[in-house]
Amino acid sequence: MHHLRFRQVHLDFHTSGLIPGIGARFDRRQFQEALKAGRVNSITIFSKCHHGYSYHPTKVGKMHPHLKFDLLARQIDACREIGVRCPIYLSAGLDELAAFANPTWVVKKKDGTTYKPLEVEWFVRILRFNSPYLEYLCDQIREVVRRWPDNDGIFLDIVGTQRDYSDDALKEMKRHGYDPENDADVQRYAEDVLDRYFKATTAAAKSVRKDNPVFHNSGHISLGARKALGYNTHLELESLPTGGWGYDHFPMSARYAITQKWDFMGMTGKFHNTWGEFGGFKRPAALRYECGAMLAYGAKCSVGDQLHPNGEMNLDTYRLIGAAYAEVERKEPWCDFVKPVARIALVSCEINQDRWRGGQAQSAVADEGAGRMLLELHQPFVVLDAWSEWTGFDLVVLPDTFAMTPAKAARAKAYLAAGGRIIGAGTALLDEKHETFAVDCGAKLLGRSKGEVDYLVATPLTPDVPVKSPIVIQGGAFEIRPTRAQVLAERREAYFNRTWEHYCSHQHAPDAPQPATPSAVITRQIAYFAHDLFTRYRTYGLPLYRDFFEAALRRLLGGKLPVETNLPTGGRIGVMEQRRERRYVVHLLYSPTSVRGKFRDQPIELIEDVVPLRDIRVAVRLPKKVRSARLVPEGTSLPFAQRAGVAEFIVPEFASHQMIELAY
Repeated sequence: MHHLRFRQVHLDFHTSGLIPGIGARFDRRQFQEALKAGRVNSITIFSKCHHGYSYHPTKVGKMHPHLKFDLLARQIDACREIGVRCPIYLSAGLDELAAFANPTWVVKKKDGTTYKPLEVEWFVRILRFNSPYLEYLCDQIREVVRRWPDNDGIFLDIVGTQRDYSDDALKEMKRHGYDPENDADVQRYAEDVLDRYFKATTAAAKSVRKDNPVFHNSGHISLGARKALGYNTHLELESLPTGGWGYDHFPMSARYAITQKWDFMGMTGKFHNTWGEFGGFKRPAALRYECGAMLAYGAKCSVGDQLHPNGEMNLDTYRLIGAAYAEVERKEPWCDFVKPVARIALVSCEINQDRWRGGQAQSAVADEGAGRMLLELHQPFVVLDAWSEWTGFDLVVLPDTFAMTPAKAARAKAYLAAGGRIIGAGTALLDEKHETFAVDCGAKLLGRSKGEVDYLVATPLTPDVPVKSPIVIQGGAFEIRPTRAQVLAERREAYFNRTWEHYCSHQHAPDAPQPATPSAVITRQIAYFAHDLFTRYRTYGLPLYRDFFEAALRRLLGGKLPVETNLPTGGRIGVMEQRRERRYVVHLLYSPTSVRGKFRDQPIELIEDVVPLRDIRVAVRLPKKVRSARLVPEGTSLPFAQRAGVAEFIVPEFASHQMIELAY
């Protein structure tokens, strides 16, 4: 598999044919000066953009009409001179020139339209991979790899399934036994078409060199889509926090990617919001934190930029990137060839995981809720797909829309028989019809409550939940009766659901004076929440829900959490192992975020300030005996103690990102 460099830039260059003087101010030395200022050692540069123009002479496509020289060749030569890798970008799913010249190559929607002609917010003509366009694209790829046989990789963009109702597609669907009137059949056909694309374009990219790196980008790594992911030689996790992804998207994506076989990088941007923003800059504190987070979760780093049509690199941008990459460069020795140290696994509740979803998709809401709880509790974890084994983990979290198929039930029972522990919520432990428990949690399922609003009540088993009065939770619950489990939390019902006939106050009725029933139960190995606890946490963010989860976590693990720390809830911890160097590396992250403004109706979450934290205590459970502790890359020794497998130390002060080496 392809081994990535740590300090990459993705240099967008989507350039309208209406703009003159393309590349007119490109200067080899100025280009190199920018890369050196940015401490960049790999930069993705453009063969073909979304507009459909090539930035080099071509016999297949069309060179930009206002470009007078071979820009790509000059960029490659400039990179080669200073030892910078330069993967080559081609837009796959978008090509405005091809779309205008060949209207039948454009995806036709179910309503018979191909695009909204007056819509200008983004590129709107999606190309069909089930048309002659696919061969046209492959010819472009082959032309590039033949021209530059020693290229550093091919990056193909805007890759995904498209439900296509063009005449050709309808005929092909019928020919292959698909029903065009059945949405599920149309989706399956779209997946067949996408697989056709993967095979053809990957073969084109490797037509000169079988080991040629290639990556197919879709804006989000589709968890569990291993067949599609297998066409890549590495992964690039596009996740611009301010562009709609948010700061908790990347940790979830990375905690899945690190369970797979590929080297991977995170991809943020230098922009204030997202791609395509000229003149937008984020604060240095944000980029510093984002790069630190990539390292903390086991990724290499990539920062998105956009080249001005005149070809001149923006030195303000590369000074901004360079400030962050100077830190990355010093930290690299402790961040390569790492494996996560995680005793907790979150098994994704996403369905149809074999399908490539892509886009700016987030994880399933329940996954995100559970993931945020674990992140805020500072517990290292990984995300598992439907095909992953559960062995090797002390505890598995099953989010509340998890579908417990017979195969998964068998896996869960085998895991429990081997001593594992499970926290589940909602449907997670129920059979597929939601009629009984598929995995015995020490309770009997009675049915589904009729209430839309309930109240959680702490019990003696949740002493650290600070509120003892009823706590509102939306969405109803399953009704359960303990058989051998203890009641972890109780449930009180509201007087009634809110309707036009009966309502109380502004939102919902208060709790009624009726006997409480169980809301959560716990045995020695299983905790079960009858409400959709993780979905509600992701939706409403009430910290008290996390308190109930923490109580279950602590009881199942005998009060011994993998990590104990006084970091604030906005802080993050990653624990990695470098086996060749015989050391663990603990990563501490903290930068306060704030929400200011919006981008396409999404709030923009910003980092602007570097706020130091002092006297951060960390206790981490490790399988090997630690012989020394020090801050790295500074080299400052830290006093530490290790008792019963728990290594404890105090970091006197850190800001944004700090690594602690624990050698064994």
